[in-house]
Amino acid sequence: MNEELRPDPDALLAQMQSEAQDSQAGKLFLFLGMCPGVGKTYSMLQTARQRQKEGRRILVGVVETHGRAETAALVEGLPVLPRRQIEHRSFLVEEFDLDAVLRQKPELVLVDELAHTNAPGSRHAKRYQDVLELLDAGIDVYTTLNVQHIESQVDIVRQITGVTVQETVPDSLLDRAHEIQLIDLSVEKLLERLSEGRVYLGERAEQAMEGFFKAGNLTALRELALRFTAERVDRDLEDIRRAGRVNSPWKTNARLMVGVGPSPYAESLIRWTRRAAGRLNCPWLVVWVEGLSPLGAEDQRRLTRSLSLARKLGAEVITITGENIAQALLRVARERNVSQIVVGKPESSASWHRSLAHQLISGSGDMDVCVVRPLASHDRQAIQTLREPLSTELIGEYSWVLVSVFTITSLCWGIVGFTGYMFVALVFLLAVVLMALRVSRGPVLVMATLCALCWNFIFIPPQFTLDIKKPEDWIMFGLFFIVALSMGSLTSQLRAREMAERRRLRQTDALLRVTQSAALAAEPDKGLAAALQTINQLLEVETCLLVRDDQRALPKTARVASAFQPDDREWGVAAWSYTHKQVAGRSTETLPESAATWFPLQTATATMGVLGIRLARDRRLDFSTRQMMEAFALQLALVLEKEHFIQAVSQAEMLARSEKLHRTLLDSLSHELKTPIAVVNAAVEGMEGLHNPYVQEIAIASQRLQRVVDSLLHMTQLESEVLQPHMDWCDLKDVVDAAKRAVGESLAKHPFRLNLPEGFPLVRLDHALLSQALANVLHNATVYTSEGTPIELNATLQQETLVLGVRDRGSGLPAGMEQKVFEKFVRAEGVPAGGTGLGLAIARGFIHAMNGEITARNHPEGGAEFTLRFPKVRVFREVQPPSGDPISNL
Repeated sequence: MNEELRPDPDALLAQMQSEAQDSQAGKLFLFLGMCPGVGKTYSMLQTARQRQKEGRRILVGVVETHGRAETAALVEGLPVLPRRQIEHRSFLVEEFDLDAVLRQKPELVLVDELAHTNAPGSRHAKRYQDVLELLDAGIDVYTTLNVQHIESQVDIVRQITGVTVQETVPDSLLDRAHEIQLIDLSVEKLLERLSEGRVYLGERAEQAMEGFFKAGNLTALRELALRFTAERVDRDLEDIRRAGRVNSPWKTNARLMVGVGPSPYAESLIRWTRRAAGRLNCPWLVVWVEGLSPLGAEDQRRLTRSLSLARKLGAEVITITGENIAQALLRVARERNVSQIVVGKPESSASWHRSLAHQLISGSGDMDVCVVRPLASHDRQAIQTLREPLSTELIGEYSWVLVSVFTITSLCWGIVGFTGYMFVALVFLLAVVLMALRVSRGPVLVMATLCALCWNFIFIPPQFTLDIKKPEDWIMFGLFFIVALSMGSLTSQLRAREMAERRRLRQTDALLRVTQSAALAAEPDKGLAAALQTINQLLEVETCLLVRDDQRALPKTARVASAFQPDDREWGVAAWSYTHKQVAGRSTETLPESAATWFPLQTATATMGVLGIRLARDRRLDFSTRQMMEAFALQLALVLEKEHFIQAVSQAEMLARSEKLHRTLLDSLSHELKTPIAVVNAAVEGMEGLHNPYVQEIAIASQRLQRVVDSLLHMTQLESEVLQPHMDWCDLKDVVDAAKRAVGESLAKHPFRLNLPEGFPLVRLDHALLSQALANVLHNATVYTSEGTPIELNATLQQETLVLGVRDRGSGLPAGMEQKVFEKFVRAEGVPAGGTGLGLAIARGFIHAMNGEITARNHPEGGAEFTLRFPKVRVFREVQPPSGDPISNL
């Protein structure tokens, strides 16, 4: 096969996984427009009414008519969901009632204005998160969106209109859309509608025409919407081609990577990369290289926001540590087979400083490096923080440097007469090295410069001037300056590296201690308590651990070692996190009003519970803390999963031993009873001429006991897996007669009717197994029905499937027993004693051995009905020779 035509196995696997996920989730239908007023809501309602005519259950979740009569008219006749009222700042705010939709479970729900921000106190901060939950619940959603609210387009929209859009929707949600319908309208027509008051009313319409709704802005937004839709159509065509296995060359799999940091321009780079990845229909990575120096609070805030944006847009976020950012990025790019690296254009063009872009280009090899000019950030506060005065800690370090230089200079002034000015240089060098062990790199370089100047000005002749007369003094001064700067810089770097290693070691040690405490403890509860205590001490938080019970439900009471117990509200947040396998609570977009943040204890196979942390009120959950908590949650989940598997294996071994003992007892009991029953039967036959009523009772009891022993023998054969059916041609009439004889007198007390079509063909099955299975089903019907009630057996051939139905006229099956009746030792209440509850279980085993199946249900006209199906059964129809054939006349 030509390699260029060979499908990519990873792509095929991803496609199959996506199709499996899409088959369970609801479908998202998006009506996209370039701006308000193009008719998105109107088109959505028209389409919804068509779906209603087709028989689908429609529910209007939330629709904003904006006072337009033609839009309101389309809502009439559709079931409308009452909105939920939330009190906010002494006002009642109406919001979309998510819980009511989940309870009603319609086939299709209409949710207008996807980018809407929910009122405080709602479950989710954004309406698109409500839509995500509806999709996960298997409900289809119709919704509307303007192109300026797409997260990856925010920078372009700000560049076009000068307006910063605050309400955005991540592109990852749009990737889930089953269909995107562009509602297009010409600019002239839209301006005409605006002037007629069909978009905004009164002064608001005039303000819109003078601001956002300028003809140039609308033209650019229309082009943006058309381009976005065209890119989506191109991706859909590519998916169709892949699904159809079209024999055309497959595109080389591209993979983009962008490196980000705490810069205010990082969000712009992330959005640019998302747009590029969308055009190429390829995966993309966002990489943060953690350097040696710890980040300040403002840098942590910007970094956390940037990486959260990357996750929302669907990127894979990777965090690594490295001293050299360029080398670390190139290492990740090679490991992940990245085809293109995206990096921001450097602001400085100084030739003496090699920017990150230059370093990546020189070391990229076969990879492409795309240098992007990030758009100016709209976060003025973020720009100002780059030019803020020094922090208090840094001011303290510079002050300490000045005091140290003054003190050392004073001491050297007192000893210079005994040692000479050359010795003073050594003292200054020692001071620089020692100071580098205490302060950061900037203050060290300042101290090295000040020491060199003080040595020159105060100690090198001529004193109190910067002029140097002797050439050797010039050489010494130059060497001193170079050595001081080099030693100070290197020592500061070593100190920073040591501090970074200590931080990583502390985090690794904490992770190890948490794992060891939870996994190696003799008692699981004590191990979890030690692990939670370690987390509390390391991160200075309060933790709460909720572990699922045996029914896989989340209890309302936390483990004893937890630092706090959740109230009903907090438990609701924890339950949502457990059910949806997502982080929820404070510092997230799901139930952010919560006092704690909840992390699901998620493994590859199950969710074992949730771990909650409660921070101080003035502290937010930054990126590093969240990263550590996710690592702790994963380790605790693995430990809990291991304990669960240990218990499951122990229970399985116990059940296996119990089952083995059970089979041994059944086998022994059935064989031990066989001989005494034969003796009793022989004795009864010898006493038939006595005409004693007790003889008849003994005979009936002996038959019942024989049936019990036969059932035990049959069950032993089934469980030992030695039963092999012997297929042969069977006449169903003979099979039914054998089953009737096996049931005996109990069936004679019921009118029995066999509906077997004339000339029914022979079927290839095991005569003994089929007759015994039918006998057990018929005997079950006689036990659970009153004497005199009819029992009916129907036989039909439906294409290649043999269907046998046994119906009685009794009280039917108890609710919920349709499957349980085929389990061992299951008997209904209120029936005469004497059965073992094995008959139907044996019948199912025999039927399965012949590749058939048996089901039970309550017949609509009363009574129970058992159906035996044998698919693809072989049949033999006797061929009648023609009347003129010589053989027929013999």
